[in-house]
Amino acid sequence: MAPQLLTTELPDPTGWHVSTKLDGIRGVWTGTRLLSRHGRDLTPPAWFTAALPPSRMDGELWMGNRTFPQLLSVIQRRGADWRGVAFHVFDLAEVGTFEERYMRLQSVPLPAHVHIVGHRLCTGMGDLDREERAVVANGGEGCVIRRPGCLYRPGRCGDVVKVKRLVADVDRPL
Repeated sequence: MAPQLLTTELPDPTGWHVSTKLDGIRGVWTGTRLLSRHGRDLTPPAWFTAALPPSRMDGELWMGNRTFPQLLSVIQRRGADWRGVAFHVFDLAEVGTFEERYMRLQSVPLPAHVHIVGHRLCTGMGDLDREERAVVANGGEGCVIRRPGCLYRPGRCGDVVKVKRLVADVDRPL
């Protein structure tokens, strides 16, 4: 199962769903296996996947802002301690609109180390600029916007857009 991929072509974000972009490692739960965005098997300990639901979930393995090197070290070492790793789910890899999938995701029972990424409606470019600035100021990577009503499609399709400025551009509006 290939994940949806982000594009960077910025449309008018009014009415789109905005969320924080986590700087982690993409995780795709197939219902039985945890895969990287390239389809490689990840090797979490049994406790990490034992309570995951049979739903196909798309998300990010994350340990917090500015922890990517530590996360990479944990993910790459077989038998490493995953206690600090969380799975942040932003979508279900299923049929239906994003809003329908997100509503279903809200009702999926999840273990304590799995979190649902919050989304809210964007009111325009100024709103998106303020949100992205706040995320970056708190050590985050940027934002993601999702087209309302979009279907889950593997690959890049323009329905899911990464909003991320270079650190040097932090004072310049989007």
